[in-house]
Amino acid sequence: MSHLYRVLGIARRADSIEVKAAYRKLAKVHHPDLHGGDKDAERRFKEICSAYETLSDPETRATYDAVCAEARVRARRQFRNAVATMSASFVVTVSSGLLLMGWLAAA
Repeated sequence: MSHLYRVLGIARRADSIEVKAAYRKLAKVHHPDLHGGDKDAERRFKEICSAYETLSDPETRATYDAVCAEARVRARRQFRNAVATMSASFVVTVSSGLLLMGWLAAA
């Protein structure tokens, strides 16, 4: 899922007027009629239209924001779990190494 705010080049707190202005500006630049046969411009224009459709309607925008917030929470949780696993592995590795060094020094 592309980040719709990034597609339009606006902040998440942007109001409906800013959303509309960003859409119109980008639609003029990337309109397929201005770029005859350019598939990249056509793809970009479709992304812009899709982002505008979602962000211009308050209900769909709220749903999109909720989905994004949930994805951020999930990503943070996965990161914290990975860090905890790496930390535990490091502690076990260092502890066993120190214990082995102690045994070798005692022998």
